[in-house]
Amino acid sequence: MTKSILLIGLLLIVVGLTAQERPEPKKQLYFFLECEACDFTFVRQELEFVSFVRDPKLGDVHILSSESGTGSGGRKHFIQFIGMKSLEGQNFDYEYLAEPSETDDETRKGLLKLIQAGILQYYSITGNMKQVEINLEVNSDIEMEGLVKDTWNLWVFRIDAGSFFQMEETQNKYSFSTEMRIDKVTEAWKTRLEGEYQTDHENYYDDDEKILNNQSQAEINSNYIKSLSPHWSGGIFGSYSSRTYMNIKNLYEFAPGLEYNIFPWDVSNRKIFTFRYQAGLRYYNYNEITIYDNLSELLFYEELSLNLELVQPWGTVETSLQGRHYFHDFSKNRLTLDSELSVRLTKQFSVFFEIEAQIVHDQLYLPKGDASLEDILLERRKQATTYELGGQVGFRFTFGSIYNSVVNERLRANY
Repeated sequence: MTKSILLIGLLLIVVGLTAQERPEPKKQLYFFLECEACDFTFVRQELEFVSFVRDPKLGDVHILSSESGTGSGGRKHFIQFIGMKSLEGQNFDYEYLAEPSETDDETRKGLLKLIQAGILQYYSITGNMKQVEINLEVNSDIEMEGLVKDTWNLWVFRIDAGSFFQMEETQNKYSFSTEMRIDKVTEAWKTRLEGEYQTDHENYYDDDEKILNNQSQAEINSNYIKSLSPHWSGGIFGSYSSRTYMNIKNLYEFAPGLEYNIFPWDVSNRKIFTFRYQAGLRYYNYNEITIYDNLSELLFYEELSLNLELVQPWGTVETSLQGRHYFHDFSKNRLTLDSELSVRLTKQFSVFFEIEAQIVHDQLYLPKGDASLEDILLERRKQATTYELGGQVGFRFTFGSIYNSVVNERLRANY
């Protein structure tokens, strides 16, 4: 009896030790990808071993992207990996610089590498590395940044030109536009000179009558911006413009400006909250005598604007509020609100909202006399108004399977 008890006890100990040596199954990781610049279909096809979900609250990791323009005309992409649930606090940041000459395919492959690198971090943390096989490739064509000499000394030049036409029996339209830009951007300062010209022509035929609508506009802008501190910036702005629709033959403008950002500029890819003050002068030449009996005038003005930009896991916010008035008559003023908001309220429900509203009391350029019916219908000239308002609002409600990462592009509908 004693021998039997000892044998059973020994057997239980052996079974217990075997159970302890057997590795516990690793938890499946789920990722939520929020990246407008990414090709989600391409990412899913290339990362078949990764489980993506369509609801951020069900993910173990939230992958959030944002981007900013660079001085060379490219885009710098910032990708944040935010650990959720048991991975809270395990966060990683990556950056990818897309050159101006890159194709969409090159950019999506570059972003894919960053996404792969971030995901592997979490597979390593959770002990899931056995699920993947890593193949490293070295691009021998890439030169070390420190050995590259920039013969242009950070100056970037760009020229664009294009045209459009549309023809029917009773009407035809065509337009031409061209743009030139020169930039130099450093950490300490940046400067830009840009010019644009556009001309639009419309011809309408009614029996033997021909109705014409010709519009043109030109604009030249220049600025010099200096970084004064992690929060303060100063700048000088100058511009020239001409626009037939606004009765403006020539407009010359000059103004210095000062800006304060509540957040340091090194986190501008995630959040910006600025206060900007600008004061300057404008000299107008008009095509026709205005409603105030002027063919030209020199005006002084001041302008204050607030700008808020947030890129967060719960959504994005871009809002600006700008107020401006002329010193010779404070009643000649304008207040502008421009706001875009996208917020995820619940797991399945999100809303978006856009609005642009202006209170207008500064249309000093309006030509004297009544507009003809053709002028109104063809929008040949700006009409008097005390407000301008536009926007859109909507929602998205999603339900069903949250784990389906299958890609099937066969016989896609042509609509």
